[in-house]
Amino acid sequence: MVKIVKEFQKQWKVLNDDKEETILKLSSSTITNKFNIVSSYIESLSKTIGPDFDDWFCNLLKSCEDTDEKYFILVDNIDKLKAYVDLYMERMNFDFSVFVDESKAKKNSILFTVDDIERIIRLSGYLKLYSVISNSENLKLGQRLHKKVYNLIAKDIAESELVYKIFNVIKTKTFRYNITDRYMWDYIKMIQCKSIDVHVVEIFNFIMNYILVLCEEDKNPITYFVSVVEESVKWFLRSVYKSSIVYDDSVSTEDIHAININNLKTYSYNDTLGRLKGIALKQIHDELESETEKSDSTITEFQNRLSLVEYISPLCECLVFPILSELTQIPYNHFKTLTPDHSAVLAVYTKKLLEKTFSEYNSLFSMLDYYPVEPTALATTYKIKIANDHINLMNKVNNFYGFKTKILPHKILCYFVGRISRIKFKHTVSGKDLVGIPLSKIESDIVNFYTYYFAGKFKSDIDNMRKLMNVDF
Repeated sequence: MVKIVKEFQKQWKVLNDDKEETILKLSSSTITNKFNIVSSYIESLSKTIGPDFDDWFCNLLKSCEDTDEKYFILVDNIDKLKAYVDLYMERMNFDFSVFVDESKAKKNSILFTVDDIERIIRLSGYLKLYSVISNSENLKLGQRLHKKVYNLIAKDIAESELVYKIFNVIKTKTFRYNITDRYMWDYIKMIQCKSIDVHVVEIFNFIMNYILVLCEEDKNPITYFVSVVEESVKWFLRSVYKSSIVYDDSVSTEDIHAININNLKTYSYNDTLGRLKGIALKQIHDELESETEKSDSTITEFQNRLSLVEYISPLCECLVFPILSELTQIPYNHFKTLTPDHSAVLAVYTKKLLEKTFSEYNSLFSMLDYYPVEPTALATTYKIKIANDHINLMNKVNNFYGFKTKILPHKILCYFVGRISRIKFKHTVSGKDLVGIPLSKIESDIVNFYTYYFAGKFKSDIDNMRKLMNVDF
């Protein structure tokens, strides 16, 4: 019977019936850190199949020691390697159906069938046997020949849709972190020239080269892959964040109260708005997941659509930014530096706060869920149609931020309505075009809402919105 025993941290020895056969000097890698999974698997094969496997395995290792012909030796033994793993799985008769529950599958979900799970575990078995050679300094091939052998072993999966399923799961899970950590990814892209798409490919290669080997028969491999993606992204973002911080004991209070104060404020504003965007995206993500007919692909579609937003909605400039500026105490001008996609997400979030606070103005607030797909006019000649109603309301309120003027608010309201008229809008979350909201209703809501807002009648409502926002933080 074959046994693989650890001697030192990276040195193991292969025994056959307690007789030493081969010394393994392992490379520094993820596989080495969990080499007990590989050794236990090989010992289980030996116990299940018997001496025929023992002799073949030990002879293969000996043949690959100190020879230039090891590539041809491995190629000649690939069929035999697969045959032993196939025989082992046939005799063990594992039940992989416990990892698949098709009743929980949503529309367009990335569904792995029982056959998919079995093929992944089977390939993992092939790679475990090969990893004894590929992960040993004294046995492994060069990188070019190693890739050839690996591709021959993984040929059945590499040429099927299964590999695309695995890639899509990795891509989807990674993009979820783009929702909550977008600022960090933007920073990484700017400083390290590494986009989230590049990281997806890197994680995929890492899983296929190292993590796939470590799959076990009694554990769901897809869950394992997902956990690796989540941990790798968290570690990567955390390490980049830490490396960007410079600790310096020489900083004095004079520095803080002098020239650096503007930088500190700017950082604080950016941090607050970044966290607010993360909260908004998390809420959108939770809503998409809670809808029974949505799936991971919907989250990816939303993220892709968000990255294509080119124009900032006039309602962001006229409603979202002033409201959020009052809630957060961040100067309005700072909001004008936000990107279109950031503005669109904050608009969706502001709409939720407004709807929780006000029972009216639904037509106006519903527009915050949409972003323009074409440039908006900087000037307009539009005149509001309900001028009489506006004058009557102004006479009733008789206040415009402390002034009794009626001309200025009328011009402002004409400008607000005019800028959002005759523009094509698209829903930020669903991607649907804006239909079914008459401009007359939007105009009526704008006139009523802003007249009271300019008159300072919503102070208690703004306080309630601030409380709701603080709860989210």
